[in-house]
Order: sequence, then C-alpha cells, then structure tokens
Amino acid sequence: MTETERSPAPTARAIFLVLAGTFFLLIACELLWMGSTAKSKLLVLETLTLLPVFVFVLVRKYPFRETFRWQRVNGAVLLVSGVIGVGLSIVIDELDTLIQILIPMPEELYQAMREFLLFDTMGELAIIVVATVVVASFAEEMLFRGFFQGALEKMTDVTKAVLVTAFVFAFVHFNPWWFVEILILGVCLGVLVWRSGSIFPSVIVHGVNNALSVLLINTGSDTLGWYRFKGHVSPIWLILGLGCIVFGFRVFYGLTEKPSSISYS
Repeated sequence: MTETERSPAPTARAIFLVLAGTFFLLIACELLWMGSTAKSKLLVLETLTLLPVFVFVLVRKYPFRETFRWQRVNGAVLLVSGVIGVGLSIVIDELDTLIQILIPMPEELYQAMREFLLFDTMGELAIIVVATVVVASFAEEMLFRGFFQGALEKMTDVTKAVLVTAFVFAFVHFNPWWFVEILILGVCLGVLVWRSGSIFPSVIVHGVNNALSVLLINTGSDTLGWYRFKGHVSPIWLILGLGCIVFGFRVFYGLTEKPSSISYS
C-alpha cells in the first residue's frame, strides 16, 4: 500500500460510530427476539457483535491482522494465559457471590439469564459452547481489545486506553450486577493484549472464564462440595486462584516483549 492509499488510524468519531452501531444492532436483535430462550439466539448475537466493525475495517481497507491484533504468540504464552484465566474465574466467582449478597440480582432476571446457559441435549451444549467459549471470546476480543483499545492506544496513554475499553466492555453487557466483575476482567484482558500485542492471550482467558461459568451453572450445587464452602468459594480454591493470577502474570511478563505501536498502513 502506498503513502497516498494508506488509511489513517480510526478517529474518535469513527470509533464512537462503530460502537454505537454495534450497540443498536444488538438492542434491535434483542427486541426482535424478546422472550425467546432459543440457544441459537446466543450464537447470533455474539456473531453480530463483529458485523459493524468488520464492515468498517473492510470499507476503510485497514489491514485485518494489525487492526484486530491477530499477532502470533508462542505456546508458552497461551498456556500461562490459561492459568491466568482459571485464577481470574475463581476470584471473580467469589466476587460475584459477595456482590449478590450485598445487592441481589432480581430472581426473575437471574433465572432468565441462567436459562440460556443450561442445556438438556448435546446439541444445546454444542451451541452454548460455540457461542460463549469460541464466538464470544473471539468476537468481543477483536472488537474491544483489538479494534477499540488498539485505536485508543494511538490517541492516549495505555492506562486510559485499557480502563476506558474495560468500562465500555462492562457497560455493553447490560447487567449492573455484573459490572464490577466484568470491569476487572476487562482490565486484565486489556493488560494482556497491550503487553503481548496480540488478542490471543485474552481470547484464551475470556474463553476459560466463559467455559468455567457454563460448567458451574450446569453442575448441581450438591456436587460442588469440593469447590464451595458455606455458600462461598472455598478458601483453598480462592488462595489457589489468587496464586494462579500472581504467578501467571509474572511468567506472562517474562515471556512477552516490550509492546510495539500499532500500524494501520
């Protein structure tokens, strides 16, 4: 691509329009599908998350890999990302328990959200896994940590870029009872992507978190005695989770190089 054909980095206005388009598209689909408990709804909504930004990137002729940060990382980085994902899932689970004690989610809303992740057949399980573990992880990381955070890093310092992206990420999940947990997860994901220059570590962490959430929801409380203690995450597992996070980030930083800037050329 020559200098005259080169596309400039996305402007603040362009970023806003892409996010607004995504927001209204998801709201429209939610209203259109209101009341439906079909598992396929999850798959469609997660897929549509990428539509506005994908169209924008194609129209502006931005390089796909650089814009969405599909940079290769070695296997050790992905492995330690999985360790971080397990640790974050455990700690966030306990944080969610504490928040629900202080500010309980309405029972009707909780049951409605839980219904989407419960499966009765292997077909439903396949749809749920593909939608939440595969599609959601890639689509949301490409949009938020790839496109959005990457563009913000060109406009402001990294700390603001990570925090703003995490805030928007938590907001668009449309659940105030999960806002703090998703915000913390978003900050951790943002740091991983900034440090490695790739969304693949955050996709692993995101996927592990979603997979364990589906597993816990579909596991009867009477079989979780090894994990729960008096309605909370067992202290042993909580310590293990914190250890995974600390150990994981230390190793992750040791394995990754100093981040480089993003090019839209």
